[in-house]
Amino acid sequence: MKYFVLVWFMLAGVCGKAQNESIIFLHHSTGRLAYNGGNVADSFKTYNQANGTNYSIAERNFPDKPYPWANYPYDYWKIWLDGYCEEKKNDPGYASVECLEGLTAKYNTIVLKHCYPGADILEDIGKPEITSSRKSLENYKVQYRALREKFAQFPNNHFVIWTLAPRHHLVGGAPANAWRAKQFVEWVKNEWLTEEGKTYSNIHIFDYFTLSAEMDEQAVAPRYPYCLKYEYELKHDDDDSHPNAVAARELGTAFYQYLIANLRSRK
Repeated sequence: MKYFVLVWFMLAGVCGKAQNESIIFLHHSTGRLAYNGGNVADSFKTYNQANGTNYSIAERNFPDKPYPWANYPYDYWKIWLDGYCEEKKNDPGYASVECLEGLTAKYNTIVLKHCYPGADILEDIGKPEITSSRKSLENYKVQYRALREKFAQFPNNHFVIWTLAPRHHLVGGAPANAWRAKQFVEWVKNEWLTEEGKTYSNIHIFDYFTLSAEMDEQAVAPRYPYCLKYEYELKHDDDDSHPNAVAARELGTAFYQYLIANLRSRK
């Protein structure tokens, strides 16, 4: 009898964890377009009704004013690892830069993405600096490694990282920067979570870049390798890198499907 009760409680705990999940999506404008265009919140409600689950998702701009409108690797490092959120946590005017400790206490899963200028990756100068806001492969990598170790401190939470949002091909420097953006995405997907033989089972990758960028290295105009797909451009004659409504619907749906598959895989 004691054995039966113990097993029942163990199974109840596992099922409870699998059936209940609270998610926060930290983003700026491109993320909002996908979230709304893909009907992510409503899709979760429909899934819950059909499957008896209790998955909830919320979204917010992060970071938000009065912090600069920037959410690149440097900014997440500065806010969560360099003490910025701790310094501001008692100031109600800075609730938009909440510490990771606060977010993980309220949400099981933290989803974060960068704005599309994050793909404006410059050439390395041979001097990686974790404290530098310069967008380069060498700086991104040291900042991502630090973030990875921070996430590992919360083994009961999960973190979903969006790969970079590609740039419109008309943006200055886009072709060269786009190639480096692709290199960073490949590093995140293939090396970031396995360096030095370690594993990070609570960190997951949603590969937005591969879904939204032109991945044909031999593409010719009007398509440009590793820039925003031609059919996803808001305008073909303007360098606005926000994706259009078709992209928002398709990529938002892909994001929702990824989250559901990820949640189911944790059972």
